[in-house]
Amino acid sequence: MLRRIMSSTKLAWSVALIVVTISTAAGVFLWKRVIMAPWDEEFAYTKGVQAAVYAFPYVLNSSLRYVWAQPAKESERITAPVDAVNQFWLAPQLANAKYRDGGGPNNDTAYSTAWVFADKEPIVVSVPDIGVIPGTDKPRYFSFHIGAFDSDNIGYIGTRTTGNQAGHYAIIPKGWNGKLPDNVKQVGESPTPWFLIVGRTMVTGPDDFPAVAALMKQYKLRTLSDFMSGVDRRPPAPPVPPAPHYLKEQTLLLSQFWSIANAAMTENPPNAVDKRLVDTFAEIEVGPGRDLSKLSDGMRRGLDRAALRGLPMLREVNKSDYEKKVVNGWKYPPTYYGRAGAQGAFLTRAALQSLGGIIVHDPEEAVYVIGSRDAAGDRLDGSSNYRITFPKGKLPPAKSFWSVTLYDDTLNLVENSIDRYSLGDRTPGLVFNDDGSMSFYIGHAPPKNGPQSNWLPAPKGQFFLVMRIYIPGQEVVEQRWVPPAMEKQ
Repeated sequence: MLRRIMSSTKLAWSVALIVVTISTAAGVFLWKRVIMAPWDEEFAYTKGVQAAVYAFPYVLNSSLRYVWAQPAKESERITAPVDAVNQFWLAPQLANAKYRDGGGPNNDTAYSTAWVFADKEPIVVSVPDIGVIPGTDKPRYFSFHIGAFDSDNIGYIGTRTTGNQAGHYAIIPKGWNGKLPDNVKQVGESPTPWFLIVGRTMVTGPDDFPAVAALMKQYKLRTLSDFMSGVDRRPPAPPVPPAPHYLKEQTLLLSQFWSIANAAMTENPPNAVDKRLVDTFAEIEVGPGRDLSKLSDGMRRGLDRAALRGLPMLREVNKSDYEKKVVNGWKYPPTYYGRAGAQGAFLTRAALQSLGGIIVHDPEEAVYVIGSRDAAGDRLDGSSNYRITFPKGKLPPAKSFWSVTLYDDTLNLVENSIDRYSLGDRTPGLVFNDDGSMSFYIGHAPPKNGPQSNWLPAPKGQFFLVMRIYIPGQEVVEQRWVPPAMEKQ
């Protein structure tokens, strides 16, 4: 018996010694490889994380520009923009779960999207009379949301800013000092030669889509000289450099992150006000005109580590409460949302603005309130059922429209059995409670004690909600309006 105990003890000590030896070896490796990495690697890593935050919108937009520039493939069901350089891609339907390019697409409006190049003369966008919502005297909401290559907003054409009448509107390139015709209104100056236009035209329902499609076919995009000559043709643009898909080819994108960033900042130079910051990245060969081949092997390893850490970090920030006002489990975005770069808030620009929405609205145009936790502070999950109740007379204060849309963690819509992705003021058949309030039910299964018309299907796992309020009331812009809590049932 004693011999058995001694044998067991000896075995235990042997195992312990092996564990300690392995742990010590791993610790030494970690110490030498990461904690005490060569100075040049560590220097490039620490500075590279900051550079990755700054450069992320340039990399993301390079990826999306290339993906959306590709021609449509035969027999391919089009769910995302194609051939969308210097001409509008017109969505053939409302966004659904087949679209997988992220950015939180809405299910309220038909998209008309274009990546635009303009370096020598203005681009003129022409729109017809948009008119009113059928059966009402209320203007049909539309907007052309214009964002620079760094993801900051440039300006708007639309219901709120220019009205619903027919008109012609110009985006001028940086430094252009010509004169526009009297019938063309300037709506913005692009600080970058490439910029993005995201058009949204409100759809009241499936029966309304043909009328919206007819309107969108009249949207035109021309150079100023062609506009003045009465010529309808696609403006010229340089070739679009290849870039991996930022969601579907993440490993490849990470391996090319810095070369893509440098190329994008060379063709779309950062704002002059950012010069002092961008100049600090010269030591690691990041920025316009920089040459990565000049780096030591250690610095290149440090930059690779920085990209590998930087992208997951942005996703973590996006899911956090950083710079958000939390009310009843809902998160108001920063008040400078849409133009974070102009405020020097580059983490907000990268994580919330660019990753979160590609380009995002100014609060005066639309406020997106994010719901990711219930009233108890727990993460929303399809294993539970939830109810949101708007008190009588307390629906979201929108001058145009509002909706609640459900997304997964890839910032895409979630496939479900009834093809319902949102609920809002245009959802047919919504049922009010007896006291005049209205309840929405969110869960993987239909509600047992509520109308299915008020049900928003959820996946089995985690999800989040976006409450969109278009042309919001001032109480929303100032973040005084309190959205109702999500009660777990």
